[in-house]
Amino acid sequence: MAIRINLLGLVIICLLFSGCYESKYPLSSSGIARIDTRLLKTWLEENPPAGDKPRRVAIFKFNQTDYTVVFGSDNDTATVARAFTTMIDSVPVLNMQGIESEKPSDRTFVFFKYAFSPDGSLQTWMISSESPLLENTKFSSQAAFAAYIKKHIRDGRLFGELRRFKLAESASLKIVP
Repeated sequence: MAIRINLLGLVIICLLFSGCYESKYPLSSSGIARIDTRLLKTWLEENPPAGDKPRRVAIFKFNQTDYTVVFGSDNDTATVARAFTTMIDSVPVLNMQGIESEKPSDRTFVFFKYAFSPDGSLQTWMISSESPLLENTKFSSQAAFAAYIKKHIRDGRLFGELRRFKLAESASLKIVP
């Protein structure tokens, strides 16, 4: 299935995954990130919310530290983002940044903790804007934000609902010019 790219960035990601927490700071520098090759696939959401169609997510290796992530829908649109992994106490977290703006200062990040189930499914939990841990909390620096998230990384109240994705065997996304 060919998908035309629609660069609406994190606005679309936040609509697809409601309740995402946006930050102008990543959890770490992408320069220290490592590629998790298990992510480099096209995934299909299992059990989407009532009334929603399953989302497709394709994750590609962009360079030695970053991914290109394409979120697809059935209306021939896709959202493209840059992502990299931060390890926090052995917990992998994707720092995902919308790339719609040419000005880096306008780009924000959203965050997904992830794990793989024994059957190979990708499990994700988004850092949630509805978390009581983030209510009325402001961060003045990347270091302060990262330290706060590290302190609470194992607290389930930091995250939204579990989303599961299975390997998409016949629903791969292709980028066309």
